[in-house]
Amino acid sequence: MKRCLLVLGLFLLTLSSFAQLLDGTIANVGTRQLLYSDVEMEMVRARMQNVQLQKNSACGVLESLLIHYMLLDQADLDSIPQPNLENSQEIEQRLSHFVQQAGSEEALEKQYGRSIKEIKAEMVQLLGEQRRSEQVRSKVIAKVLVTPSEVQEFFRAQPQDSLQMLPEQFVYRQLVLSPVAATEAEFQVKEKLLSLRERILKGERFSTLAVAYSEDRGSAIKGGEMGYMPREGFVKPFADAAFALSDGQVSPIVKTEYGYHLIQMIGKKGKLANVRHILMRPTYSTDVIAKTSARLDSIKQLVARDSLTFAEACLQYSDDKDTRLNGGFALNAQSGGTALDKEVILPVDYYALKELKEGEMSAPFESRDRVGNVVVKVIRLERIIPPHRMNLKEDYALVQNLAKAKKETKVFDQWVEKKQKNMYIWIDGRYADCPFKYRFWKEKMTPKQ
Repeated sequence: MKRCLLVLGLFLLTLSSFAQLLDGTIANVGTRQLLYSDVEMEMVRARMQNVQLQKNSACGVLESLLIHYMLLDQADLDSIPQPNLENSQEIEQRLSHFVQQAGSEEALEKQYGRSIKEIKAEMVQLLGEQRRSEQVRSKVIAKVLVTPSEVQEFFRAQPQDSLQMLPEQFVYRQLVLSPVAATEAEFQVKEKLLSLRERILKGERFSTLAVAYSEDRGSAIKGGEMGYMPREGFVKPFADAAFALSDGQVSPIVKTEYGYHLIQMIGKKGKLANVRHILMRPTYSTDVIAKTSARLDSIKQLVARDSLTFAEACLQYSDDKDTRLNGGFALNAQSGGTALDKEVILPVDYYALKELKEGEMSAPFESRDRVGNVVVKVIRLERIIPPHRMNLKEDYALVQNLAKAKKETKVFDQWVEKKQKNMYIWIDGRYADCPFKYRFWKEKMTPKQ
């Protein structure tokens, strides 16, 4: 099921488009009604994005919406709450994107036939419903695993000419050090944040200072506001500090893997909290980076002289918790494997890799860790994998993910089949000729008039 089809494109529509529709109920799923206009809205959205519609596109849209409503029915039964997204960063970004596309708020209101407030409310409702349905689907497939034999069986079943072509990939290790003299840089950041906290307590607006000083630019443009989120939506130190605050209260300085924060509680709704924050990271002089590079170069020389292996050097010296225990191998966050193509490698790391031959180590260079903090790295290129068709030897992690996705689809299909037998579903008979994926829809139809 293509979940992106369900909700995210229902926004840039003209009022005149709907004036011409003869609306009416075309399906019932539990207590929910599915309207003709719901399907038409998705079709209009596709046309606006220049998607080439096929003959039976309306059938596919209808089926996706039917499944979406089945998931929402299960979300009701499981008491999964509708998330409060009124002040979420995602909603603001989406609304800003659509305003930009339309040219202005007034133009968007004219296109949509509703006020900005009404458009935003609909976005909040629809995105909240999507989140609920995604939670149900995640629970359905949560325990799906694939064995090595299942991966091999899946791969053997694929026609050779259908296997995807993969670009040039790199397998490399990295030895990472945080800047030396970090204590002094951290002290300076804390001094800056303490000064800002004092200004806030004396009456200056937290939001104004967040716009001016926070290094989290995504939230800074909204005065540091992050929107209503559960405790699990934050890293633990941040969550512990935030949820301990009363409305309007400002936290002491909080350290996380992202840097140093000041947090202000805006308000709580049940298990959700909306906070503002100001993020600052330590900054380092060229002298500090040079000293860190010199220290890293001395470790590199130990590896070059075979005094210890690269893996041992990572275990003993590396500050990168993601790679120090696995021999320093950089991991592909998408596939989970060690083969990475250019698109998922940091540009500065890629430029270092390009200069290496297999088995060679780079000179120390300034880079970033996965959350954007300054680090210094030495990279060792293990292998260059030329462009090739997907295979088990080079791309096991990718094949494993594909096999798992197929098994997840099968498990979800079984859930849909079982679910439809235990709930009320009615579909208008005008869709009897649709080539649905699930055959049981036909049993839910009334005859054509």
